[in-house]
Amino acid sequence: MDGSSVCPAYFNMIIMKEKKIKIKIFAVVSRGEGDEAEREKIRITGNGVMACEGSLTEIRYDEILGEDGPAVNTLSFDTGDRSVVTLVREGAVSSVMTFSEKARYGGNYDAGFAAFEFTVAARRVSNTVSFENGGVLVLDYNTEIQGVAVQESRFRFDIVCDGEAYEKHVRKVKKTKKNSKST
Repeated sequence: MDGSSVCPAYFNMIIMKEKKIKIKIFAVVSRGEGDEAEREKIRITGNGVMACEGSLTEIRYDEILGEDGPAVNTLSFDTGDRSVVTLVREGAVSSVMTFSEKARYGGNYDAGFAAFEFTVAARRVSNTVSFENGGVLVLDYNTEIQGVAVQESRFRFDIVCDGEAYEKHVRKVKKTKKNSKST
């Protein structure tokens, strides 16, 4: 015997709940300054899925934006701290952004042929979304490159529950090793 022993693996049962939702997105995005400012209003209504596993809540929905093509978006937050929200966009154009009121986080954008980093400076994050009832998420923020605001955005996500939740039992394996020294 080499002096170490391995405890048998143990299993934790994780319950993941999912339900279908309706998502309504209202946004105002402004680029540029003064007379040259471009303002775009966005309205999207679609279907999605809200999942809850432990304290993590995720909202997934598909989006098609003109020439950028389809993307899958995932909003996520911990129910213990609803004031920090992450948005991951996966598709022909991908990005990752984290929002926290009066905080600044690095983000990234990848269009395949070009990628760059930016800063997300959130002015307001308001999150009343719960798995049971849906709710409203508001993200009001600037996108900055090298400290210069290049875009102001205000998004409102209305999450409407659409159907019964169903639970998935997911087994996660955790292995532990316990070393014991022989005396």
